[in-house]
Amino acid sequence: MKRDLRLGIAYLLGLVIAAILAVAAFFKAADPGMFAEQISAYRVTPASWSIYLAYFFVAVELALAAALVAFVWPRLLFAGTILLMLGFIGVTAYAWTHGGSEGCGCFGRLVDRGPFHVIIEDSLIVIASLLCLRWTRGFRTRAWRWALFGILMIPVVVLTVFGPSLPLDSIVIGIGPGSDLSALPIEDAGAPLEEGTVLLVLLDDGCPACQAGLPRLREIASDRRGPRVLAAYAGSAAEAQRWRMRQLPNFRIAHAPQKALRPYYRSLPVTLLLEEGIVQRVWWGHIPAASAIP
Repeated sequence: MKRDLRLGIAYLLGLVIAAILAVAAFFKAADPGMFAEQISAYRVTPASWSIYLAYFFVAVELALAAALVAFVWPRLLFAGTILLMLGFIGVTAYAWTHGGSEGCGCFGRLVDRGPFHVIIEDSLIVIASLLCLRWTRGFRTRAWRWALFGILMIPVVVLTVFGPSLPLDSIVIGIGPGSDLSALPIEDAGAPLEEGTVLLVLLDDGCPACQAGLPRLREIASDRRGPRVLAAYAGSAAEAQRWRMRQLPNFRIAHAPQKALRPYYRSLPVTLLLEEGIVQRVWWGHIPAASAIP
């Protein structure tokens, strides 16, 4: 195989690996808290390390993806990719054999896979990187590639540092007008979500925005012309009952384990207007005023 052809194939494989890393890192950067929970579930490192490891891996994966696109020092990049994937394989295998792996955090919210599939996929990346490592011998990085890498590092830094605060909820959570939430895993809702118009609020006790929005929620619930108001507390039935006794709401309180509701939010509260279980509108991070409810 001619050298130019080998380099071309290596670059294309590098772009594929970069796309995988970038997509995975994007969803983790948007919700590092959930990624930290996934790291903790592996029980390989102390739970107190998880949030720092989450930001570290997000930064590493994004920077590696940017470098692969710019194709700077490709042999070093592919060697680094191999080490990273071998580390992921080792951690996944350890967690799997010790009962600490319920699913892979590699893609954050995007994909929930078992450890076997993770190991297979990471192994394929290792094999591809080994081939590219061989095919890029003697490659010299030109100045324009470094300039491209510098430009690509701007969104890397922005996403790593500001990802959780960027307005990415609808993209990351995947909920918007037209989504069917009739099967939302909540208990004690009183009536099915697919019956009539429901203003559903996901909340918990440690949420300042939830507390601040309670007067607005009471006002909406007191208007008989408005939708049925239902709050879903992220916690146990006992926790929901204690919260109900403290707040004395004029609307019904359902509940679900925090783990069951976590896929539906980045931060609480989340307010959803449902019509027969279908989302009509979403308010991320706050409870709207009564005047905003159709």
